[in-house]
Amino acid sequence: MQNEKVQWELKRRFAAPLPEFYRRRIVFWKDEDREFEKDVDELNLEGVKIIKLTGTNNFAVKKLLLHDDLESDYLVYCPITYTSDEDNWLQDIEYYSEPFRADFISMQMDELNIAPSAAMRKTVKLYAKFFDSKERIQKLRRIGRDYQTPLQLHIDIMAVLAGLSEGSAQDVIIAVLAAGLDKETNSVLQNIRKFGSIEAFWQLARKYTGYIEEEDKPLGCFAAHVLLTALSQTMNASVLKGLERFVSETNKAYCYSIVHEWRSREDNEDLYELCRTVENELQLPARFDKFEPETLITGDVFPCINESILKQLFAEISDHVVKVDLIRKVCENRRTAGWYKRFSDYFDCLFFIGKMQTFYQEHGGGFHIVEPKKIWKLYTSDLYRMDAYYRHFHYAFGNSLKNANDILEDGLKHSTEFVEALYQNWFLRELTACWTNAAADDLATLGYISEIEKQRDFYKRYVAPASSKNTRAFVIISDALRYEVASELSEHIVRTTKGSAELESMQAVFPSITKFGMAALLPGKSISVNDSMDVLVDGNPTRSTVERNTILNATPKASVAIQYNDLLNMKKDERRELVAGKDVIYIYHNSIDAIGDKAPTESKVFDACETAIQEISGIRPVGMAWPGGDTEFNRQNIKVILEKTDVRFARCTTPTYAFTLPENFMRWRPSCSISDGNVLELAEQFLHADCTEDMLFYVWGHGYELDLFGTWDRFEQLVSKMAEAAGRGEIVPVTNAEFYQLFKNDIPSLAE
Repeated sequence: MQNEKVQWELKRRFAAPLPEFYRRRIVFWKDEDREFEKDVDELNLEGVKIIKLTGTNNFAVKKLLLHDDLESDYLVYCPITYTSDEDNWLQDIEYYSEPFRADFISMQMDELNIAPSAAMRKTVKLYAKFFDSKERIQKLRRIGRDYQTPLQLHIDIMAVLAGLSEGSAQDVIIAVLAAGLDKETNSVLQNIRKFGSIEAFWQLARKYTGYIEEEDKPLGCFAAHVLLTALSQTMNASVLKGLERFVSETNKAYCYSIVHEWRSREDNEDLYELCRTVENELQLPARFDKFEPETLITGDVFPCINESILKQLFAEISDHVVKVDLIRKVCENRRTAGWYKRFSDYFDCLFFIGKMQTFYQEHGGGFHIVEPKKIWKLYTSDLYRMDAYYRHFHYAFGNSLKNANDILEDGLKHSTEFVEALYQNWFLRELTACWTNAAADDLATLGYISEIEKQRDFYKRYVAPASSKNTRAFVIISDALRYEVASELSEHIVRTTKGSAELESMQAVFPSITKFGMAALLPGKSISVNDSMDVLVDGNPTRSTVERNTILNATPKASVAIQYNDLLNMKKDERRELVAGKDVIYIYHNSIDAIGDKAPTESKVFDACETAIQEISGIRPVGMAWPGGDTEFNRQNIKVILEKTDVRFARCTTPTYAFTLPENFMRWRPSCSISDGNVLELAEQFLHADCTEDMLFYVWGHGYELDLFGTWDRFEQLVSKMAEAAGRGEIVPVTNAEFYQLFKNDIPSLAE
């Protein structure tokens, strides 16, 4: 025989178990080229009868198979080509028999689960050069698809040629665009041209993106088409007037999905550079600059949209025009837009400028309170917010300078002048004047403000009672920790521990510098100063930790004082031994004052405040939400986060519309958002599901969306449904952190 594999394959076919309800096997061997006509006579198939069709025996064969012999297995060799189905008297038998071809293409089709149709044979022939390589065939086999249509085969072959492990039209298009805009050096496009079908690729592009390829068109035109069509899905049509040639109205959603998928991948730098190239070629920045931020706010895809919005708003702020409602809307909307992460520091600056301006609008008349106690109460309940906004602004501003954007840097710096004027020339001046006038009499006659708790009473007021209830009192003293930072710390503790925290204030001793303040927090009856200006408590020095420890142990309470860094460097057993039998533990923390007290590092004091909050709470965040939803993260980012932080889960925004547990904690997709119109329907499905294993209905959202989209009623219905089910014990409500604790050993944090 020409090919022993043919005999082996036929034996395998006839030896295989019969399909259900079948009594025998009939195999039709198609060989229109009569390549194996002579070899048929040499076949040795035990228990199988062989028939050769001649064109004149068709009726006899049909009578044999349908009437005379209904039990025997048959191999029907057919070298005949029929011009029409009417000429094929055996077509009905072919329908319930098994097809077989012995040529290379047919066997290749059978091996790769390619449907034995004329259209599929034609497609395989088209890729003859591709199938010359066992390596390429193996890669195609690994995709593991059953091919029923030429389109499926086209896509997967191009996926292999693009170096992809799985295939989709979207993946192929991304791979081509990522390989560069020069047709001659684009390795993916050249591979498709050499081993595949470049015509098939452009047909694919036309089908899914609407792009019509012309020989003389540069590849940049295709890139511009995909990106601008994607942009048209989210951008006001007026902005793109004159660019209609790049937009396919019927393919907006698909092109947008290409960009969204690409942006969410591990490496989206190619997309970023592609966007930059296209926006420069088409002069999009100049175009966008002509439109108000309100018009651009929904636009996605191009980085320069963010720059245009920010640049315009910073310019207005520099002119003392601060549109707080617009700023709030912009910051909220752009948070989930493309490339937000690259501009997040600038948007944070903008956000806190809006907060400061809102504060000014609320208190623009100044502060005219004459009673110091009332001013104190107003600050600790409200006015401290301005200090917090100012700090957060400078924290974001400092971060923006670390990787400055040339287009935005000057505009932000000019806006900083407005911030400083608002904070120093208005807030500090007005509040200081008000406080000075109100407190002058008490300070002059008493040396302190009456009716306000004094720092000197700290130990007696808080420490002694706390350690007298069979409890151990830990006192963390963080130098230069302002009230507004303490407020944020308090909120952080409550939020991350689900515990409770109380925030109170006391007036500092005068002068309010470190050595006096540290002494005032110790037990003792008197504070004095010697000739060397050393601060003494009951005559004892207070400069060092050892000296403060001596004063603490002069009380009936078993006490110890230690520096935060020394405690941090101790082993667990050493820490346990340190506090054993102690009633009071003083821990001195000095990250803020150590930075702010020195001119070279003074500018880093805002960073130090953030560090202090984390250090004092002793709690590192274990979870987060990805900036921009799930548009910009990759394995390298995840690796760094897992190595450098305690974060172990991260929420995305792309919905699953399912109740399955997450496959990976760092790519944790929710069921849907609170703003999704399907949320109540999904809730019903969840509550009435036949639960045989763990299920999770995960709803995410922002409070502002309830107002923005008018969905309070829907939210209340959802909460009511879930509360009732929880009350019946049917479900268990959990937070992200609680769910993570429950399943952290079962679900990985990093996908391999």
